[in-house]
Amino acid sequence: MGITVYAPAPTPNDEAARERAVIASGALDARDDVVLVDLVEQARQKLGTGMAAVSILSQDWAYLIAVSGVTSRTYSRRMSLCGHAIITPRDVFCVEDARADPRFADNPLLIDGGQVRFYAGAPLVDAQHMPIGAFCVFDRTPRADFGAYEQMHLKQMADAVIARLTVRRAARSEG
Repeated sequence: MGITVYAPAPTPNDEAARERAVIASGALDARDDVVLVDLVEQARQKLGTGMAAVSILSQDWAYLIAVSGVTSRTYSRRMSLCGHAIITPRDVFCVEDARADPRFADNPLLIDGGQVRFYAGAPLVDAQHMPIGAFCVFDRTPRADFGAYEQMHLKQMADAVIARLTVRRAARSEG
């Protein structure tokens, strides 16, 4: 194995507050929630990708709490494209072709098996404007046609995830 020059996503300046928001959201306890699983399956089908997931970034890890077309559920945040998505919490983060993008061409997660070429992630932003993760779709083939319409749908699905987490948190505090 050779040396790579891949640079992971920067850590947000407010990482301690962001981590507290992750814990408060209860997202890490929502693994395989049926509503979230249905949302990722809808996204995968509607947006025409092979894979979709709700990814929660906590400490050094990315946890995929709901997936469609994905087998791996936990991986290093340093290799996570979702780590890049949370840096700009108002925008959908898109990578048309990870192999052709110098920021990601040497990412071990992408080159070991070539699982991801295209990626789009809408940050999951809580009511206090903290990004706790990303609602993402990705594929094994590059894609240059993920425009404003598709990004709008991805953002709407990210908002639906936050709404579901809010309902779960309210139910937990009542119980």
